[in-house]
Amino acid sequence: MFRIILILCAIFSCIDCVTVRFNLKQLPRFYTPLNDRIFLAGSFNQWIPNDQRYEFNSVTKALTIDVLQGSTIEFKITRGSWSTAETWADGTARANRKLTVSNNPQSIDLSIEQWTDTAGRVHTATNQVYILDSNFSMWNHLPRTRRIWIYLPRSYSTDLNRRYPVVYAHDAQNLFDASTSFSGEWGIDESLDNLSQEMIVVGIDNGGSERLNELTPFPNANYGGGQANLYLDFIVDKLRPYINSHFRTKSERENTAILGSSLGGLCSFYAAIRNENIFGLIGIFSPSFWFSNDIYTYAAKHTFQNSPPRLYFVGGQPESSTMISDMQRMINVLQNTTVEYKQNANKLKLIVAADGQHQEWFWRREFPNAIKWLFPLF
Repeated sequence: MFRIILILCAIFSCIDCVTVRFNLKQLPRFYTPLNDRIFLAGSFNQWIPNDQRYEFNSVTKALTIDVLQGSTIEFKITRGSWSTAETWADGTARANRKLTVSNNPQSIDLSIEQWTDTAGRVHTATNQVYILDSNFSMWNHLPRTRRIWIYLPRSYSTDLNRRYPVVYAHDAQNLFDASTSFSGEWGIDESLDNLSQEMIVVGIDNGGSERLNELTPFPNANYGGGQANLYLDFIVDKLRPYINSHFRTKSERENTAILGSSLGGLCSFYAAIRNENIFGLIGIFSPSFWFSNDIYTYAAKHTFQNSPPRLYFVGGQPESSTMISDMQRMINVLQNTTVEYKQNANKLKLIVAADGQHQEWFWRREFPNAIKWLFPLF
């Protein structure tokens, strides 16, 4: 019945309607993905959570609608579904909001305390970390979506003419926030907040069950895998152009890094060779070179077209019986095929930690030194 009244209002130029403007004054600092769309759903649209007619403007965070004078409407705010609707700060469901419409235009300020899908978590990410997109499409490289995080340095919002180097990092669940991590976080945001080096970091969530497939360039007879080409194509051909067009980046090879640990270290090393024209700085933490001997053959056969990328290797002796020897074997391959890796200490660095373990705490500790070496201050 109410919907019929609204339609009649439109037909008769809203003679008996009044304009109501809704303003989103506050959203949860973490976590409201920057690219997520926000909607008004209520008694006026059959509670459709993703009705495009009631979508807030992505820039002004405002929405204006016409409502029958003297009526009372009920509504909630969503990010496109009832599984992403607003809640109270502690995660409990909030009752429908109500508004009795006066005879004059109204402006309503709204504050969203939390969302259903993120309530109940204690986030440790700093104010420089944002969720760029909770479902960034990987098509047409992989038939999946991926959560993408972004760290922006403190000066990004004030030094508006400045451009920044970019680091692409795997396993983003473990990089910034303890509430999403597997066994602790790297604390990349805290580390960069305290370093003189300033850069943008783009974190790419791993694909859970697809992680092994996406981060391995060659298959293993026992474990499978081997989809790193598709995963890297997604980063190079889709994600990186998006980042470069939406943020103030330095897009040159010498200002573009990729890093990761374990399988992410393996994938990052592979990217150094496969995409040498894109990535000039590589962070290789505890790489899983054991996964396939094909990575050694691939490196041995490669001839760099230009000056090779700078490589920072780090691993711990207690990680496995072969971690250090595997890294040294790869370094020997590189030094035998590429003279710069043999003669120029500024091109390759190996760190062996006597206490290093295959865990986030170790990579968290080593991350600042890797950044200092990869991005030296002159």
